[in-house]
Amino acid sequence: MKFEKDVLMGLLKGAETEGIFNKAVAGFILPDGSSEILTLNTPENTVFDIASLTKVCPTSTLALSYILEGKLSVDTKVIDYIPELQTNYREDIRVFHLLTHSLDYRVPMKTLRTLPAEGILNALYTYQFEKAPGADFNYGNPASVLLGIILQRLMGKDLQQQGRERFFIPLGMTRSGWDPLDRDWNPIPIDEISPTEICSFRGREIRGEIHDESAWVLRKLFPVGSAGMFSCVPDLLNFVQMILNDGVSANGQRVAPAGILKMVSENAFALDSASKYSTAKDACTALGWELNSTKFMGVKISPHTFGKTGFTGASIVADPDKGAAVVLLSNFTYPHREANADRIHAFRAKLSDAFFG
Repeated sequence: MKFEKDVLMGLLKGAETEGIFNKAVAGFILPDGSSEILTLNTPENTVFDIASLTKVCPTSTLALSYILEGKLSVDTKVIDYIPELQTNYREDIRVFHLLTHSLDYRVPMKTLRTLPAEGILNALYTYQFEKAPGADFNYGNPASVLLGIILQRLMGKDLQQQGRERFFIPLGMTRSGWDPLDRDWNPIPIDEISPTEICSFRGREIRGEIHDESAWVLRKLFPVGSAGMFSCVPDLLNFVQMILNDGVSANGQRVAPAGILKMVSENAFALDSASKYSTAKDACTALGWELNSTKFMGVKISPHTFGKTGFTGASIVADPDKGAAVVLLSNFTYPHREANADRIHAFRAKLSDAFFG
């Protein structure tokens, strides 16, 4: 691989011309372990709302760490930690289903945003599924909300605390976490945070507060596992490099247990455990992470490439076979969100192909 700075910068400027975004930071991990960062109209340490990247940084990666340490299992019943769950199939729902998004929740959580926080949880706890757990891959927020609750009850600490202790402090991720404006440790000045959207639901510009509406409401109870994290590209490069190093930071510190790279880069539905909990044999996702998704990863990647996207214009694509990764943060939803993610997905794939190819 060769880092083609002019080509990659040209793609960022082209996206600006096309109106996909006008602020972006793109970070690249090269096979030799070095990194490069390109910026478009904003400093490289600009903090963005990373939206659903929260599902992997830190939520699912915390869960995988605890599984490898024997504190949790893919076999764990969800009702062992959330007895309030009164859905049908409640006895059959396992942590496996949360990590693989194979629960049949067919309710977009944005439709629950007008409920109080307790009402949103009650809607998830009493939902009646049409299909059994594991029947289909069905990506959405509910599974990550439930997983976050389990982790909080397992460890007796909220996700903010767990993320800091496990990842953010050891990896030097000083600009990452929930509540960037008002946390008591390293608050971020508002002018160093990219505005996310001029929001019609809240009637104001969203900047430094959670963009995802249901996560914004639930934050009144706890940091939410599905969305709400803020971060910057240098921090996320440290996080991704740690995973590519199978749990070891760039300075040689063991941060996550050995074996975590395999968990995020193998098809979860092909694992031995999947036969007990899933019939979705044609689905392709890793435990907690998306796997080999050409829609946003492009076609120049290996089958073990893992990653994640965020609604606000964030993404991670990491290819362990090449020892390389690309992290993109942008203001795709500013000033207003688009009807779908087609244009940002196409750009992500183009950026990935230009880098990995």
